[in-house]
Amino acid sequence: MRWRLCCLAPAATLILGIAAPARAATISVGAAIPISATEFALPVEIVGAVELLGWEFSLNYDPTDVQVDIDCDPFVDDFCSLTTTYTTEGDFFAAGAPFNLLNPGAVEVDLVTGDQTGLLSNVQGLYGGSPPAPSGDGVLAYVRFLIIGTGDSPITVVDPSVIENAPVPEPGSVWLVTIGLPLAAQRLLARKRRRR
Repeated sequence: MRWRLCCLAPAATLILGIAAPARAATISVGAAIPISATEFALPVEIVGAVELLGWEFSLNYDPTDVQVDIDCDPFVDDFCSLTTTYTTEGDFFAAGAPFNLLNPGAVEVDLVTGDQTGLLSNVQGLYGGSPPAPSGDGVLAYVRFLIIGTGDSPITVVDPSVIENAPVPEPGSVWLVTIGLPLAAQRLLARKRRRR
C-alpha cells in the first residue's frame, strides 16, 4: 500500500502537466551577416520555444572593436528600420506582423565622452498575432553593427528571458487532483487501517 500513496503526488503533476519542462528555450547570437567591409548584422536566435509570447535580451560587445550602428539610414541601409533603427525584427514572429511590438533596446554610453560602453540593453519583443504564438527555432531580431577594429571580438547575450504560454490543464484533470486524489488517498489509508 505504501507505494501507491507515494505515487499520488507525482501522478498529479503528470496529469496536470506541471512537471518541470525537459528543456527551456534558449537565446543566443548567430553567425554575423556581412553588409559591407565595415558593417554587419548580427542575428539573435531562439531555440526550443513553446508558444513564445515575448522575449528580452541584452548584448555585451567590445566597443573598441565593434559598435551598434546608431546612425544607420532606414531609407538606404539593410537591417535598419525607421521606427526601431539599429534593431530589426527577425522572422520568428512573422505571423504576428504588423502587430508585434519591438523595443530596439538602449545603447549605453559614457556620460562624459559619449562613447559606447559595450552594452545594448533591454531589447524586447512581444507577439501581436492570433494564437497560438509561434513555437520552435528562429531569428528574433537583427542588430546592426559597425566594425571599428578587426570585428573578431565576441558578442554575447546577457540576461535573456522568455515568456511562453503555459499549458492550461483540462477541467477533468483539475477535478481529479482537487477532488479525486484526496479521496483516493483517504480510501487507501482506510484500507490500511482495516488490515491492522
